[in-house]
Amino acid sequence: MSYERGQSLISKYVVEGRGNRFLRARDFERRSAPRKICPFCEPPRKICGRPNCPLTIQYRALATLTRNVDLKEVVGNSPPSVFVGRYGYPNVFAGPMVPPVCGDTSSYDLPETWLGKSQEEILRLRSSLVYGRFRTDVTRPQEGGSYDKLVELALSRNSPEAEMSLESRPRRAVKASEEVVLFGPAAPLRKLSLGTLRTDFRLEKRYEDTDLKASEALVELYWDKVPVSGIQRAFSIGLFGVKKNRRMVPTRWSITAVDSTLSLSLINELKVCPWINGHQVYENRTYDNTYIVLLIPSNWSFEWLEAWFPNSFWNRWRSEPVIYADHEHYDRRTTYAATGGCYYSTRLAVAEKLRDMRRQATAIVFREAHEGYLFPLGVWNVRENVRAAVRKDPLLFDALSSALTYCMSRLTIPLQKWLQASSLLHGLLYQRRIAEYL
Repeated sequence: MSYERGQSLISKYVVEGRGNRFLRARDFERRSAPRKICPFCEPPRKICGRPNCPLTIQYRALATLTRNVDLKEVVGNSPPSVFVGRYGYPNVFAGPMVPPVCGDTSSYDLPETWLGKSQEEILRLRSSLVYGRFRTDVTRPQEGGSYDKLVELALSRNSPEAEMSLESRPRRAVKASEEVVLFGPAAPLRKLSLGTLRTDFRLEKRYEDTDLKASEALVELYWDKVPVSGIQRAFSIGLFGVKKNRRMVPTRWSITAVDSTLSLSLINELKVCPWINGHQVYENRTYDNTYIVLLIPSNWSFEWLEAWFPNSFWNRWRSEPVIYADHEHYDRRTTYAATGGCYYSTRLAVAEKLRDMRRQATAIVFREAHEGYLFPLGVWNVRENVRAAVRKDPLLFDALSSALTYCMSRLTIPLQKWLQASSLLHGLLYQRRIAEYL
């Protein structure tokens, strides 16, 4: 992107990311000469250096909001969408997100429908969501005020009209996180008014049941066909569980908690099922990411391996790909996965496939994120890509060696590098089984 002479750029642009937590672009100011790259990409920062940098895409969307909308008074239809922060826990920021757009805005906060959209489209959609936030205690939210409006939003099945008054003009911000889907500018909330809502009776039923455990409510809603994103939104506002134990949950945590709870429920069902027949390989490619799912006839176990290539968002300075991995055996894992929320979203997608097959297997999932992956889009991206992969017809192989040979032909990183990071795969190749001696 080049910056034209005299163009006024946003001065309060924040990026949150690994190793670069709060990076302020004070260089976004009036320029006297055109520029080939944005100030973020100049040495020594060098975030990406691409003409289609996600920061400039966000800038364009936010600049449009600034020109066309009085952001202290936002009127539009909420998707519905709410967000609960995690900094300062248990005293956190929470609030609604409303775009200055009227009509059906459900696609603004429905990740299950985003896979066909480009990264730029998703960034533009999310950048237009204005976040009106207020400080609250997660264990004792102030009932009767803004919190009640959040409850109504979380229970809604339509995109209700919303009028949001803010204390000040919103701060422009970009949140770079592999767990949370980014959103637009934020400001303290003064008042929120909602129009006509249509309550989702499936959510309302579990909300009214104050004796039902939260984990049971999540599983029931899943089988009632409530989208995972809708369950996560309602769970973050603290709508489920025994009454005395209810509390708000930061959105980042609620996403992982729901993925984990639902996948564990499915895995418990799988463990009494017979093994799959033959080795199965599934594949999906999108956003310059490659996903390979390898299912092996065996008892349930799972491993997630993701590789970030040089010049991708989480690997900006190293000259070689970086591989992150974690796994679990037949027994339930008791620690949080080192690879973060993507581990649980992938496990859910794989468990869904095996449950539909009424079979169990050892699952190994490979991901390669190349430099064309502009910006972390959230764990929904991983979950929906793996879901898309396993919806396809698999390639079948009689032996693990031939299945792995095919997998490596579809991946860039050689097998030896994967084996250095893997635990399950290494054991499957080199550990002898007692069945071999029978």
